[in-house]
Amino acid sequence: NIFNLLQSSYVDYNWSNNFNNTNTNTLQASAATKYINATVQILSVDNYLYFKDIATITNQQTIKPFQYSNVINYLSATLSKEITYHKFGLDATVLYQKVDQKDPILNLPEITLRSSIYFKNKFFKNNLQLQTGFTINYFTSHYANDFNPITSEFFVQTNKQIGNFPLIDFFVNGRIRQTRIFFKAEHFNSAMTGNNFYATPNSPYRDFVIRFGIAWNFFQ
Repeated sequence: NIFNLLQSSYVDYNWSNNFNNTNTNTLQASAATKYINATVQILSVDNYLYFKDIATITNQQTIKPFQYSNVINYLSATLSKEITYHKFGLDATVLYQKVDQKDPILNLPEITLRSSIYFKNKFFKNNLQLQTGFTINYFTSHYANDFNPITSEFFVQTNKQIGNFPLIDFFVNGRIRQTRIFFKAEHFNSAMTGNNFYATPNSPYRDFVIRFGIAWNFFQ
C-alpha cells in the first residue's frame, strides 16, 4: 500500500505510515421503468486516505499521504434512458453528485452528462448496416485532482478548476457482411470552446483528432 510505505531514490518521496483502515458504509437503491432508469447512492467514508502537495516553493511539487479525521458523506443520483423513434435514437445519462465534508478533500463535478444522438438504418437490401451520430460529454467545473508522475498517483488541489466545456464527437459505424468500418471525429468542437480544456489541472485534454479503421472477420 503506497499510502503506508514508499521507498524511492527521491529524498522527499520516502515514508512509512501506519494509517487506520478506511471505513465505508453504502446505501443504494435502483429503479427501472419504461420511462426512466434511476439509481441513488449514499456513501459515508471514515478515515479517508488522500495525497496532498506540501511544497512551499512555486513550481515545485512534493506530495505526501494523509488520512482525513472527519467523515465524508457522498450522495449521487443517476438518471438514464434510451429513447428511439423510427430510425433515430437518444441514449442519455445524467449524474448528480453532492459531497458533504468539512474540508475540500473529495472534489467531484456536481453534474456529469453523457449522451449519444444517432441514426441507424440498413441499405442495399440490408447488406449495409449504418449508424451515425454525435456523442456529447460534459461535466461542471470542480477542483479536479492533479497527477504526480513520480508516484503515478492523483493528489488533492484547490488552486485550479477544470470542466464546464462540452466534448462532442461525430461517429459513423458501418458493417457489410464480415467487414466493419468506423470513422470518428473526436472533440471536433475544440476550436469552438476556446481551446481551454484539461484532463487534469496541468494536463490539456486532447485536441480535435480523426480516427478511422476497418475490421475484417475471415470467419463468421
